[in-house]
Amino acid sequence: MIIKFVSIYLYIGVLLLSFMFINSFVRGKSSYAKAFGALSLTLQIYLLGYLVEINASSLQDMYFWNQVQYFGIPFFPALWLMVSMLYTGKGKFLQGFGGLVVFAIPIFTFLLRLSNDWHHLYYSQIGIHQFMGVNYMLLIKGPWYYIQTAYVLITLVLCTWFYVQRFRNSTGDERIQFRLLLLASVLPYLALLLVTVNLFGIGIDYTALILPPCVLLINLSLTRYNFLEIKDLARERVFEDSSAGLILMNRFYRVVDFNEASITFFSWFNASLKEDQLEILLAKHPDLWERIKNSEDQVCHFSVAKEDRYVNINTRSIQNKKETVGHLITFEDVTERESLKQRLTEIANTDELTGLNNRRRFRECAEKADQQARSVQETLSVLMMDIDFFKKINDSYGHHGGDAVLRNFSAMLKEAFRGTDIVGRIGGEEFAVVLLNTDAEKAYAKAEDFRKAVAQKTTIFGEKCITVTVSIGVAERDQTTTDFDALINHADHALYQAKHSGRNRTVIAH
Repeated sequence: MIIKFVSIYLYIGVLLLSFMFINSFVRGKSSYAKAFGALSLTLQIYLLGYLVEINASSLQDMYFWNQVQYFGIPFFPALWLMVSMLYTGKGKFLQGFGGLVVFAIPIFTFLLRLSNDWHHLYYSQIGIHQFMGVNYMLLIKGPWYYIQTAYVLITLVLCTWFYVQRFRNSTGDERIQFRLLLLASVLPYLALLLVTVNLFGIGIDYTALILPPCVLLINLSLTRYNFLEIKDLARERVFEDSSAGLILMNRFYRVVDFNEASITFFSWFNASLKEDQLEILLAKHPDLWERIKNSEDQVCHFSVAKEDRYVNINTRSIQNKKETVGHLITFEDVTERESLKQRLTEIANTDELTGLNNRRRFRECAEKADQQARSVQETLSVLMMDIDFFKKINDSYGHHGGDAVLRNFSAMLKEAFRGTDIVGRIGGEEFAVVLLNTDAEKAYAKAEDFRKAVAQKTTIFGEKCITVTVSIGVAERDQTTTDFDALINHADHALYQAKHSGRNRTVIAH
C-alpha cells in the first residue's frame, strides 16, 4: 500500500517536473529561468529513477535505477544554490573559478557513485531489506556519502542565508516571493534529517518525497511573482538593445561586460573590446583614458571611412553603500546632433549672402585677437572697406546685380587674405579685415594690392559686365589705442578720408 501511494506521488511529481522543465526553457528567457529548468530536470531524473527502483523486483534492477538517479542527485544542490544566487543578485560569483568550486563536489560524487563497485567510497555495502512484506534496497553509507551530505547542508545554509537577507530588505510582492523561497529552502532540512537518521528503519528516501513541493514553491514564486525576471529581462534588453555603447567595469577599470554597440564604437578608436584593463585597451588613446578615469564628459571626433563621427563619452561611478564598486561608460553617437549644432553655429555666425563672418561674429573674433595681441605685445592692423557707388550699382542692375557684386567681392577677400586674418561683412557694402602681426605699412601694401585687383576684376551679371572700385581705411593698434572700438574708429576715419579724397584709394589713419 505504501509503495503504491509513493509511486503515484512520484509519478505525478515526474509529470509536473517535466512540464516545469519544458516551460522554463521555452518561455523563460532570464538566467533564473534557465537555472530553474536545469534544477527541475535533475529532480525529474532523480524521481524517475527512484520510482522505478522501489517498484523493481530484483536487487540488480534496483541497483541499476539507483545509479540512474545519480545523473541528477549530485547536481541538484549545486543548481539549488545557483538559483538562489541568481535570484538574490549574487550570480557574478558563479563566473569562472566560482562556478568550478560550486560544481566540484557534485562532479566527484557523480563519478564516485558510478564507479562505486571498485572502491565502495560512496556506498560501503548494498543489500535488500524487507518491511511489511515489501523489499527495499538497503544502502550502507560510505565516507564520501557524508562529504556529499555536508556539501548539501552547506548549500542549504547558504541558500537560506541569501533568502533571509533579501527578505529583510523586501516589501510588497517581493516580500511574498522571498517568503515562498524561504519556505522552499527550509523544508529540505527536514528531508536531510530523516534520511540521515533513517526514520523507522524502512529505507525510504524522504528527500525524494519532500523536494517536489519545494520546487513547486520556487516555480510559484517564479511564475506568479516574476517581477525579478521581468526586471532582469528589462535590464538585459535595455543593455543589449541600446543603440548607445555600454561598458561595465569593476572598480579597477577592468571590463566585465559590454553590449554589441560598444564593439562598434571601439572600432572607431581602432581598438578591440574584450575583458581586460581599459587602460590597456585604450593604449593608443591615453588622453581618452585619462578623461574616462576622471569621469569627464566629452565629445570626441573621429574619422570613420572618411566621414566625420562624433561620440559623446560619459562615465558614471556605481556606488554600493557609498563605496565605488564599478563604473559604467556610455558611448553615444551624436554625429547628427553635433553636425546640426555646427550648422546652426555657422548660420548664426555667417553672412548668408557672402559666406563671410557676419558683424557679430567678426566683432567677437576681432576682439579676442586684439586681446591676445596685446597680451604678447604683437602689432595688429584693421582695414575698413566700402565699395564705391554701390547704390548706383543697385539702381542700375537691381538688387540681384548688387548681390552678384557682393559675392564676387567677398570671394576676392577670401582669396587675397591669409587664413589667420579675420574677414567680415559689417553691413551693406562695408567690409572689415583684421591683419594679425601686421603693422600699418604692411597692411597698407596689402590693401593697395587688393584695391587694384578689385578695380581690374569684372563681375558677369547676365550679359552685362560690372566693374567696381573700393575705398580702404587702414589703422594700426598702438599705445594710444585704448581698445578695439578705438581702433575701428581710427580705421573708419581713414575710410572716410579715402571716400572724400576721390574714392578708389587707401588711406592710413594718423
